[in-house]
Amino acid sequence: MATVVALTLLGGFTAGGVTGAGCKARFGNMMSKSQEVDLGQEASREIERKYTIDNDPAINARMQRIAARVFPEARKDFDVPYSVKVIKSKDVNAFALPGGPIYFYRGLIELADSDDEIASVLGHEAAHISKRHSAEQVSDANAKSLIATLLTQGRSDLVQTLANIGLALDQLSYSRGDESESDEVGFRYYTDAGYDPDAMASFFRKMAAKSGGGGPEWLSSHPLTRNRIERAEQRAQEYKRGHAGDR
Repeated sequence: MATVVALTLLGGFTAGGVTGAGCKARFGNMMSKSQEVDLGQEASREIERKYTIDNDPAINARMQRIAARVFPEARKDFDVPYSVKVIKSKDVNAFALPGGPIYFYRGLIELADSDDEIASVLGHEAAHISKRHSAEQVSDANAKSLIATLLTQGRSDLVQTLANIGLALDQLSYSRGDESESDEVGFRYYTDAGYDPDAMASFFRKMAAKSGGGGPEWLSSHPLTRNRIERAEQRAQEYKRGHAGDR
């Protein structure tokens, strides 16, 4: 069975890879939606062994209230079991796992001035999931080693093999294209949920202001550029012009 799975994956790589003189082969997402969900759940268990989950009732109630508005928008694009939990840490960070789980560090929540700013980050992270960015990175980075593992170990459990890389999923860095897409799609999620269109730009500016001396950990995997901040400001202005007659 492992050989069959590996050969199937190889076939997918042949179809999705990009090769050529001087070019590095790049593989598309090799996972089905159900495999992404299973991987996310396995990785989530590993994450929660690595980190302490914050059980503060007030902060969790706040996050669930925001999620209840944002996640239905994301499900319209990619219907998976989205969830959000808080890691007990003063670090300013957030990350998404394939198939639904999202984690916020308490430090990021405390940096935000409003539910709107939190919703803008939640929308962005949900967009990484709905656009399957993490799953594609996992596929790209681990294609050859994954196939070798399946072939040499003789196992048919793809999910368990993928779960072995779960602890690295909180440290994935995204391409500028991924970030741009997640900003655009995430903006739609949180504004369609009724949150302030200016919130993403305001939170980006706040994060950029803290970038001296190393800056928030979130910036290591979600780097901000001046163009990205300006685009967030432009997006908010365009949204407000387009909805000027709504109220």
